[in-house]
Amino acid sequence: MKKIFFFSLLLSNCCYAQDVKSFNNGEIQLFYKEYGQGPALYILTGGPGAPPENPSHQIIDSLKSFYTCILLHQRGSGKSRNIPINSQTINIKSYTEDIELLRRIRKDKKISLLGMSWGGLLAMNYTARYPSHVSTLILICSAPPSYKVWDVLFDNQYVRRSPAELDSMRMLTEVFSVKSDHELDSLKRVDPLSKEVVAFKRFISIHARAMYYDRRPPSAEFDTFFTAFNFQPIPFIDKEVIESKWDITADLKKLTVPALILYGRQDDQGESTFFLQKECLKNSEMQVIEKCGHMIWEDQPAAFYRILMNYLTKRPWKP
Repeated sequence: MKKIFFFSLLLSNCCYAQDVKSFNNGEIQLFYKEYGQGPALYILTGGPGAPPENPSHQIIDSLKSFYTCILLHQRGSGKSRNIPINSQTINIKSYTEDIELLRRIRKDKKISLLGMSWGGLLAMNYTARYPSHVSTLILICSAPPSYKVWDVLFDNQYVRRSPAELDSMRMLTEVFSVKSDHELDSLKRVDPLSKEVVAFKRFISIHARAMYYDRRPPSAEFDTFFTAFNFQPIPFIDKEVIESKWDITADLKKLTVPALILYGRQDDQGESTFFLQKECLKNSEMQVIEKCGHMIWEDQPAAFYRILMNYLTKRPWKP
């Protein structure tokens, strides 16, 4: 198993009745849902490969009276899960072009982008490529805009684990790494009690604790989340960023798009990531929540929703 950069682990515990719409980018069929009315707000969740529902549905409930919220099931996740997973289908350019194609299909002249974790990286990249189409940018615990601070996350996660946890993770890796990412993804759905799947699930449960301020154990929804998460796309993006020395900081510095940078003080992404975003986005404001990790909507939900709602509903530039 390759070293994996977990942008976000989003627990899924909601199920909304809503019409699902689809479009095609070449041979890839992608799905999305629409909620509410008003200017278009595209919601980009984490992973890549994480279930798109939570916290998206709570955010949508808060904002659908002000915006038409478009929840994109990104390639490799949710309803768009069953696609070939390889370097030709899973890359930053393809994810970005999916958003632009959907914007053209919906005929949105301007969109707001709300990106969480990996979704923040994607939102920044889209804005850098298509600045004239973006009204505002909301980055929530966003991944960095440059490979230069990529390993901060790995280092922060390492120091937050006890020696016993590190030993357990090494032993668990030896068990599940005999299977490829594709084999594990299939196996966890057809044989969830296999020793490889059990080891992988235990590994992820230990891994996820570092994302919370209080290092809480997995919630009751963890089993659903684990099965729904498609972990296969992550190594492809990780490899692309490092090997290509991916860096959009110069492009971001040219932007005048209003932006909110919102994160938890103890987020394992590291404050170097968020200060780099602030340095690049000159028309941005930064909000930090104390005693809060990467799962900001679970660690400090009241503060998170207050800041988000205030920014998106009361700004004079609201489209």
